[in-house]
Parts: sequence; structure tokens; C-alpha cells
Amino acid sequence: MAATDFRRKNLIKIEKVNEKNFQEIPSPCRYCLYWQKTGAFGEEMLKPSMEKEKQKWFSEVAEAFGSCIKIAYYNDVPIGFVQYAPPKYFPRVKEYASGPPSDDAVILACLYVTNKEYRGKGLGKEMLKDLIVELKKGGFKALETFARKGSAENPSGPLELYLKQNFKVKIDKDDFPLLRLEI
Repeated sequence: MAATDFRRKNLIKIEKVNEKNFQEIPSPCRYCLYWQKTGAFGEEMLKPSMEKEKQKWFSEVAEAFGSCIKIAYYNDVPIGFVQYAPPKYFPRVKEYASGPPSDDAVILACLYVTNKEYRGKGLGKEMLKDLIVELKKGGFKALETFARKGSAENPSGPLELYLKQNFKVKIDKDDFPLLRLEI
């Protein structure tokens, strides 16, 4: 089933996260602190015990920037996650060889379809389009992300997804080039 079929049949919806629906963020995204931390990344950052720290981060960013997380639902089941904000809220961006992101951009840290059976069906594209519409309405200049070459197995999604949506490679020094879309 194509993503347009999902939308037409009202089977997919994308909603901003707030304090009421925070618990609906799919695992492991609800407690992953990869972008919020620096240094070595280990299993301790993917444990459910980190959920309170993720919620605290979300509340602080939401107060300063606005809601910065979205959930994609299919048939009312959460199956996707989008996390974005200005680069200053994601200290790990400084560790990427192809960085750092521009100060005038919003960084898309995660665009992740958590349920593997729904990957490759256009849901990531729909989630990305939804975010771009929101940022355009908000008057933001650009969206940047680090996408992985040669594999879709990472939270920001595959390079090909972004190139098909008119992102341009800004800096390419490793397996995770920095991509930019002028909004």
C-alpha cells in the first residue's frame, strides 16, 4: 500500500507530541538520548529508565522552541517518530565529520519508522513532508540532517529519501553527509 493510500484512507496521522501523548512515542525513541548526549553511545542510553530524562529534555526544548517531536500513527498505532530542533539542542551534531549544521537551520535528528514492516512504503516521505510544511509555516529558512550512505538502518533515515525530496549534500566527509533543504 502506497503512502498516498494511507493518507487517502485516513489510516495515517502525524501529531505533535505534548505532555499527554508523550507515552505514545514508540520504543526505543521514547527514551533514546543519542542526540542529547555526547561521547560514546551505549546501551544505557536506550533503556526505559532514561525516559524521564528524555521527557525533561523535551519539556525544556518545547518551552523555548515549541514541540519538537512528532508521532506517526497507522490505524491509531504509533509506528513512526520525528525529532527536530535548532542544532544547539543536539550536542552530538558537533561530533559528525560532515558537520556542524548551520545556525540558520532546524536539524532533523530522527525520522524513524520504528515498525520494520512499514518501512519502504512511503511513510518516511509523508512524515518528512509534514515536517517541511510545518517549518515553512513557521518561517524557518532551512532543514538539515545527517543521512546514512548505503543503509536505511539508522534513525535519520537513508540518504536516498532526502535526495528524492530535493535535499542537497552540503558537506560529505564520511558515511553521514550533512544534507540541506532550503525551505
